[in-house]
Amino acid sequence: MEQVMAEETLILAADTSTRHCTVAVCCCGGNGCEVRAQTSVDLQRLHAERLMDSTQATLHVGGHTLENIDCLAISIGPGSFTGLRVGAAAWKGLAFALNLPLIAVPTLDAMSLLNAVPEGIVIPMLDARMGEVFGAVYRFSGGRREKLTPDRVCSVEAMLAERHVREKPLIVLGEGAQRYRARIKAAAPHACFADLPCGLPRADAVAREGYALLCAGENTDAAKVAPTYLRASQAEQTRARRSAKEAAPTTDVASGAR
Repeated sequence: MEQVMAEETLILAADTSTRHCTVAVCCCGGNGCEVRAQTSVDLQRLHAERLMDSTQATLHVGGHTLENIDCLAISIGPGSFTGLRVGAAAWKGLAFALNLPLIAVPTLDAMSLLNAVPEGIVIPMLDARMGEVFGAVYRFSGGRREKLTPDRVCSVEAMLAERHVREKPLIVLGEGAQRYRARIKAAAPHACFADLPCGLPRADAVAREGYALLCAGENTDAAKVAPTYLRASQAEQTRARRSAKEAAPTTDVASGAR
């Protein structure tokens, strides 16, 4: 799809990477992104119909309709397997139905904007369960952001072993940071924690990151948008272990050496 950049771009964005589903309508341009409306719903289990209900409510609050939207942006992970699948499928459906460009936004990149500092290290962390987090390390300097590590899933100790983490200030944020607060303080006593409401993934940050990617010429083909999981789901891991067990060679005791 050919991109035609208007002076202002109305973006419908969503983040479904955690149980805190957010949808936002933002007007983005040379002066940044203005949030026209944003809703947040705490969902234990995200369903497509509830996401679309939240989307319609957000559009109504902002005084817009889907026909007003210029671009779509969706958080693609890492995060909740179910949430990411539902969000990507819903936004791809909208993109195809409305013939709109769709920007795939890495969740952690968008989260890093939530507590950006003029100078310092920012580490967004999402709870990956099993004692691990999804995270990445960013440096902010002179108003610019540099991603120092790729997205990864690991223990907080491994995440904080990066040499850049010794720099100050160090800001950690997200549900993963709150859950493993004691372990983080033990590994990095100088770490500062963003309040949880400020560290949750938000759709307005997805819109901001998405607009930057759009301006940079990022691919907007909805057919190529796919969630980033970083590791297999629990069900996939269980199936893999079962298959490995079934494929393992067995020893015939009766045929052993005499």
